[in-house]
Amino acid sequence: MRMSSNSIESAEHLSATHDNLFEMRLNGVLAVESRTDWSAFALFVSLALIVVAFVPLAPPVDVIEGGGVTARGGIEFGLILIGVVTLATYAKASQSVSFELKSPAFVIVSLFVFWAVMSSIWSPNPFLTIAKSAELWLVAFAAAMSAAIAARSHSSRSRIEVILAMSLIAVIVGLIIANLYIWGTPLPNTGDVTLPLELLDEEASPERPRLILAYAHPLLTGDLISLSMICVFAASMRKVWKTILIPGLFVLLLLADARGPTGGVIIAMIAMTVVKFRRNDVRAVAVMLIISVILAVALVLNDSLLRMSSLLMTDDVSTLNSRTELWKQAFAYIVESPIAGCGYYASRYLLIKNFPWAGHAHNSFIETLLTTGLIGFTMLIGFMAYLARVVLKTGNVLLLGTTIYCLIQGMLNPLLFYAGLPMFVIMISVLSAYRQGLDATDTGLLS
Repeated sequence: MRMSSNSIESAEHLSATHDNLFEMRLNGVLAVESRTDWSAFALFVSLALIVVAFVPLAPPVDVIEGGGVTARGGIEFGLILIGVVTLATYAKASQSVSFELKSPAFVIVSLFVFWAVMSSIWSPNPFLTIAKSAELWLVAFAAAMSAAIAARSHSSRSRIEVILAMSLIAVIVGLIIANLYIWGTPLPNTGDVTLPLELLDEEASPERPRLILAYAHPLLTGDLISLSMICVFAASMRKVWKTILIPGLFVLLLLADARGPTGGVIIAMIAMTVVKFRRNDVRAVAVMLIISVILAVALVLNDSLLRMSSLLMTDDVSTLNSRTELWKQAFAYIVESPIAGCGYYASRYLLIKNFPWAGHAHNSFIETLLTTGLIGFTMLIGFMAYLARVVLKTGNVLLLGTTIYCLIQGMLNPLLFYAGLPMFVIMISVLSAYRQGLDATDTGLLS
């Protein structure tokens, strides 16, 4: 049976149309992948710059004698600013990135920053107060831009959890390499009497050797490693990479001998594991949050819990390295100015009189109450309540892990409303989860 010429022409036309459609779809996919690669690269570079900003890259100096202006502080602020400019430049070039600056988390932090700047009026060091307030806002703004840029991509490799995890890992690897130049060995520790530990203003302690990364205190090192573990666990990565990275990071954490970060990350990862298996169970998320709050409060108030911990740790844990005495003194100063506080980042000017080792109150909530009074403390409580609400609504594993970690470790060191790596990571987590909640609502996934 012969086909007519019209039929042949019609078939050829359909074939050509099909080929054109296929080519258009292919070009579209390639274009999307190209944009995805650039957004992932811009995010990776920017996040790595901001992460490394919070790792001391210069020897410590006396902040009080220096009037709050130090080389370390200048490097930190400069790297954060470069990271923010990089994000803003890419966002402007993309012309389609909108920032969720109306997110309750961003609004609360912005209000807190405004109040913190106001506290410079009565702060012992107005310049330091204003500079650190600005740094906190830049951290929040960088997190908002990061969440917005990542939300544009639908590729799993460009998810914010993956990029954040890889930037943290890259910084750790970079610091280990830098240790060869700084200390002459990739994994130096405070127990090595041959190292010039006077650069860290410390003496060698062979009885308790602790890993050093650049010029960071072991607690800062612990935060960096712990948050890396949480991000890797939450990221959509192949299991083989998680199997390699998480145990490797945990070994580094043990070398740092940072008790607070170790306890915080273990509790956080247990909670994340439970929620991953029961992601849609709001009760499971609520139970994990409640248990974490109870543990955090008990860590501070329950002496018997501390005595039990001393069986596994050093003999000074029953006073949390003298933190309990420090907190008593902090509350004495809080009573003197309960509403306004002594000024953001100004607690060191009060506490160092009786505790030469205390640059802050070693507790997020006490530090906020001491420096910004009940006004700032109320904002912090509102921020924590909002984090819990978003976790319960979205079941976001990264936000759950970072919230629990900052809650537990924040009882021993100021992490919340403090310009540092934990605050940066938790802001990225909550703003990403906020966008996730908006998208789910728009598509009818959430009521």
